[in-house]
Amino acid sequence: MEQSKIDWFVSNNSGKLTEDKMQLVTEKMKTMSDDKFALLQTTSLTSPVVVWVVSFFFGYLGLDRFMVGSIGAGVVKLLTFGGFGLWWFIDLFLIGGAARKRNFDKLAVFMM
Repeated sequence: MEQSKIDWFVSNNSGKLTEDKMQLVTEKMKTMSDDKFALLQTTSLTSPVVVWVVSFFFGYLGLDRFMVGSIGAGVVKLLTFGGFGLWWFIDLFLIGGAARKRNFDKLAVFMM
């Protein structure tokens, strides 16, 4: 894999993964075929900032949890109006990490 392609991917997705996970993805991309890289490149990653904004305004409806793939938690938050406000508040601190984990899980499929 060409270093310029790797640098492009890292610059476009640096805030969407933790630093240690981004290093792991970078190392795997060095030995990745062009076909796999093309699939990796088309994978849509969620911005943790966008998820946090959605969580701030609509977290009591569970939309933030739906965005990170936690359907069950999203339904429970919806039915309890964000855990009566408590879960909504806690998610303001946790949802960014959940978004980064979901992004890594999406990329891990292509790194196998």
